[in-house]
Amino acid sequence: MFKSKRYDDETLKHLQQVQMKIFKYFLEICEENDLTYFIYGGSLLGTIRHKGFIPWDDDIDVIMFRKEYDKLNEILKNNLDEKYNFINVLNEETYHYTWARLTLKNTLFKEWWGDQVDYTPNIFIDIFILDNIPNNRIKRFFHMKTSFILNQLTMYAYLKYDNFSTLKKIFQQSIYYLLKILPTKPSTIKRKCVETYEKYKNEDCEQVCDFPAICQMPVYDKKDWLPAKKAKFEDIEVNIPNNYDKVLTRTYGNYMELPPEESRFRPAPDEIDFGEY
Repeated sequence: MFKSKRYDDETLKHLQQVQMKIFKYFLEICEENDLTYFIYGGSLLGTIRHKGFIPWDDDIDVIMFRKEYDKLNEILKNNLDEKYNFINVLNEETYHYTWARLTLKNTLFKEWWGDQVDYTPNIFIDIFILDNIPNNRIKRFFHMKTSFILNQLTMYAYLKYDNFSTLKKIFQQSIYYLLKILPTKPSTIKRKCVETYEKYKNEDCEQVCDFPAICQMPVYDKKDWLPAKKAKFEDIEVNIPNNYDKVLTRTYGNYMELPPEESRFRPAPDEIDFGEY
């Protein structure tokens, strides 16, 4: 699970170019259908600090409110360019993440778990989801704890984790094998997880959460996102949160400070193939 393999500069630059192709297709869909998205995570950090990719970053992250994501999901069910694939936790049986990916067919991005799934992991962009969380503190506490547990169970139901920590490895693999013998199907766990995430989507809530990253407690004020602002990312303009400083500070602290030089890298995947691209 843990690797020190690194990208060479040419491969990383090529990967970023292919991801921009996927990203621009995503933007076309959003513009044609009046969907609101925000560039997010390391990509938002790169937008503000570098006007594009963080030089050593190897992915593009976007995020949408749940209702916008649901609209996107419905649109892509019937109107997806044949070059691409849209996968999420409900439409791909062994996909274990609870956010979605827009991927480019006939490419390969094989991570450590690549042999444990029944589909070909392509080069992708990540599409995260902002879900409402209740205003009531007690409800919020239990909702977030339940969401965290279901998110972990969804991953453990499909992947046999390895870990530098012997105790973590024993814990994670014990759950993996336990879920294999229990009568509850992994697909049932996934559906329950999504149902829990979106439980409050029709309520008037002040805050939202990116549940798959709940270990970092990414709770945001909804008012800090809208209306979206524009900023430069590489050769295009993208949507960023209205109060991007608060969003980035919440996630990264002093985000304008570069990390130590020895930390400026991302582990490369086990295999990568750009196909015709």
